[in-house]
Amino acid sequence: MDNRAQIMTSVPVSRNRFFRKSLIIPTEHGSWSWLLVPFFVGAGVASLTGAGNGPILLPVVLTLVGGLCAFLIRQPATAWLRIRRGRASRADEPLAAGWTLGLALVAASCLAGLLALDRAALLWLVIPFAAVLLLYLIAARSGRATMRALQTELVGAVGLALMAPAAVIAVTGSLNALAWALWGLMAVQNGLGVLYVRLRLADTHRRPANRAAVIAGHGAGLAAVVVAGLLGHIPLLAAAPYVAVLLRAVWAVRQARPVPNVRRFGFTEVGVEALSGAWIIASYWLWPG
Repeated sequence: MDNRAQIMTSVPVSRNRFFRKSLIIPTEHGSWSWLLVPFFVGAGVASLTGAGNGPILLPVVLTLVGGLCAFLIRQPATAWLRIRRGRASRADEPLAAGWTLGLALVAASCLAGLLALDRAALLWLVIPFAAVLLLYLIAARSGRATMRALQTELVGAVGLALMAPAAVIAVTGSLNALAWALWGLMAVQNGLGVLYVRLRLADTHRRPANRAAVIAGHGAGLAAVVVAGLLGHIPLLAAAPYVAVLLRAVWAVRQARPVPNVRRFGFTEVGVEALSGAWIIASYWLWPG
């Protein structure tokens, strides 16, 4: 064996020196759709209004990159907190700390760029978004059970829906009625997704589930969207996906519906969210209001 081979066998190689998926990438497939679908709905609908404020592409890109970085901070920050409390390997601390601070720096740089591009209205969304991140970190201190509690997941899903008004601001430069209407639509969609996914996973793991609450939540969500449509705040046609998910919830609560393949189920939910978002964009395109 030559010297090079001896060196390779005697020195441990750190293949994950700069990147480790479990420390950086969220494992929940649905959380990606709860962030990206609201963003593209907000950008798409705002672009249809023709109310852009100056160049649009750069503010939209900066908003997307900054939002993704802020979203990704949760995973390494949670790992860093667990390491500091002695609940994970100290060897991972530099990696978790580096990614937390690096992502925070990129997000802050994107925000600075957006402020320079006259998108100061985004500051109104920074506070609630930061509050959601703080909630997750507090939940992480309490343990995994608290992080996976229904209240925590609902707050996270509703918080990620803020990407819809953020995208509207990126296009129009203002936090207007359209921005809040789209946040409401996306918050309801994300919240109903949480209820449905939790029910199906409870059936898969043979855990008890409040099936009546799932139907009540879907019914209340649809009612809120229909009322908003009748009042002229949103296109009434946008209620169609909420009718569909209510019917899906009725199917799911009638009997236990275990998930045969959790990974495929996660990607299916992403597809459902994306199709719903596309329908909402189309409904605004067809809306005479």
